Amino acid sequence: MRWLRLVGAVVVVALLALPALAQVSDDDLSAAEREVATTRTELEALAVELEAATVRSVELEAEISRIGRSILETQVQVATALERLQERAVALYTAAASNRVSLLFFSGTPEQLGAGLSYLESLALDDEQMVNDLEVLRSEYERQLGVLSDLEGEQRVTVERLDAAAASLNDRLDDAQASYVALVEQQRIEEEEQRRIEEELRRLAEEQRLAEEAARAATSTTTTVVTTTSTAAVSSTTTLPDESTTTTTETTTTTTTPLPPAGNLVCPINGFTTFTDTWGAARSGGRTHQGVDMLAARGTPTVAIESGTIRRLGNGGLGGITIWLTGVSGDEYYYAHLDSWAPGLSVGQSVAAGEPVGAVGSTGNASYSVPHLHFELHPGGGSAVNPYPLVKGLCG
Repeated sequence: MRWLRLVGAVVVVALLALPALAQVSDDDLSAAEREVATTRTELEALAVELEAATVRSVELEAEISRIGRSILETQVQVATALERLQERAVALYTAAASNRVSLLFFSGTPEQLGAGLSYLESLALDDEQMVNDLEVLRSEYERQLGVLSDLEGEQRVTVERLDAAAASLNDRLDDAQASYVALVEQQRIEEEEQRRIEEELRRLAEEQRLAEEAARAATSTTTTVVTTTSTAAVSSTTTLPDESTTTTTETTTTTTTPLPPAGNLVCPINGFTTFTDTWGAARSGGRTHQGVDMLAARGTPTVAIESGTIRRLGNGGLGGITIWLTGVSGDEYYYAHLDSWAPGLSVGQSVAAGEPVGAVGSTGNASYSVPHLHFELHPGGGSAVNPYPLVKGLCG
């Protein structure tokens, strides 16, 4: 029986040692996950700054456009006022000539000269309001030019902020994506190691079970021989039945399989992403944001959020390279600013949840942004609703 006890000891040692090896890898994974989570939090702050600069840039564009129109209107009013004054001056000159007023200035007596000046002054008083109006218009015009100069200066600063935030985010997103890929690889290695451990445990458990069965079989044979010999000594004609019983012990190993996301939905970006709730934020042309901008490194795979059918593919306009996906639930999803479609993607094609459909980019009206996925949710194919709560739950 010493060899049986030795086999059992080996199994126990293996059972104790293998989890310890896995624990070291778990610590590495936890550290990597914390690093990715910290990076996501930091980049969310940068994303907030980028969004604020984007909104301010849009507001400035609108204000500059408005003040520009106002300046044009004021220029027209100034020109009209000047034209009226010129016409009045011509009329005064003509009237003065016909009344020989000019002679009063050059050849008349002092009394005649005074009378001429009084006549001109009376004419000027009639046009005083016209002159005052012109001065007001000129003053307003100068003020508007100053406002325009200030707005253009702030716009330059805002664009610089946008460019700086975009450059910082681009660099950080590339690094974050590399860390994310490394984390996924670590998780894959850990899962493979866990499967290897489970298979090794099952093998050792099976060896122990077979060894126990062999030991019981050997014990049963020895007992039968001893019993038969003793009975023969009492009576050579009496045969006793063999009352020995052999039992089999079965070991069941349960493998835990990760459950799919609720509703069979997955994050539409298969990689590192960070985003904030920008629903309803100001956009160029007087529009408001009808989706969520999911920032990610250029080329990061975008995937089908749920199983469904590619309803439409677009290339151009505000969205650039786009995809409309109709899910099996009846909900529709809009992917915009993509760098490209997945190879072979076509209208009418069925895709499974998690299947690649494109890559993150910045096509279309995304000049002031880092590469990102503009993602929209249209329940039942109707109007867009805020997708932030959905993707936050799916992507973290």
